[in-house]
Amino acid sequence: MPINGSELIDSPMDTIVSPFVDLLGTSFWLIPLTFITIALYVKTRDTVIVSVFMLASGVLLSSGSIFAGYPEMALVYLLFSGLGIVGLIAGIFFMRK
Repeated sequence: MPINGSELIDSPMDTIVSPFVDLLGTSFWLIPLTFITIALYVKTRDTVIVSVFMLASGVLLSSGSIFAGYPEMALVYLLFSGLGIVGLIAGIFFMRK
């Protein structure tokens, strides 16, 4: 599939990741989020910061109209946010000094 230069200029992100989204579906976006989350934990070693990132990114992706045609993906991102809430509560209650 050749890349049209005008499509690359008009919507670069959609053009670059379209083969991956076509192959894996909209759940492809969980892969970069997972890598960012792991990298953030490796860098900070703080579960609260990672949980807040998970919560914020999950809420933004599930509440946006980006997945209006895929309500099951909104549920998946809400589960991602739920993991962030659980990690946030656990991180706050079990803080090390």
